[in-house]
Amino acid sequence: MTTISVCMTDTELISGIVNRNRQAFDLFYDRYAQIIFNLCVRILKEEAEAEDVLQEIFVQIWREAERFDPSRASVKTWLFTIARSRSLDRYRSRKTAKSRVDDGAEEGLEQLASGEDLQTATVMQRYVSNALGQLTKEQKTVLELSYYQGMTQEEIAARLGEPLGTIKSRIRSALTKLRSIFSGNQTNV
Repeated sequence: MTTISVCMTDTELISGIVNRNRQAFDLFYDRYAQIIFNLCVRILKEEAEAEDVLQEIFVQIWREAERFDPSRASVKTWLFTIARSRSLDRYRSRKTAKSRVDDGAEEGLEQLASGEDLQTATVMQRYVSNALGQLTKEQKTVLELSYYQGMTQEEIAARLGEPLGTIKSRIRSALTKLRSIFSGNQTNV
């Protein structure tokens, strides 16, 4: 059995999860749960639903870790894609049942976290903020509308009064730029 260490890379932890190593899963969960929870809360606007989705995400990771393909994305990108998809699926499924929560209603929501979780989350937030700061204002706007407000590209085009092709190009160029930034700095997080 492989010895699990906090120094292991994300890819090594995913390998451990594929081999059903519970310690690798626990370490991976500890490394990302708070950050993913914060993302889910930002999309769903409700902590209880975010907790449910967080559990679903990590159950999916446990069951489908072998589907991770390092040639297609980094572990972080794969994880954040799963989290975003699960959160938006939940958001859209409840959208028809009740009206959308006012975007500004919970802006001041504070997360309770241990000092270590908060430190890790702060480092990740600075890392992501720094990367987002390298985008143009237009690129940043379309990503925020898409990823955090769950809007489709068509809805973004309508809201901004821009052609759909322009919105698609901005999103594509923003994601390409972020991918380049993250792939060059993966070990610095």
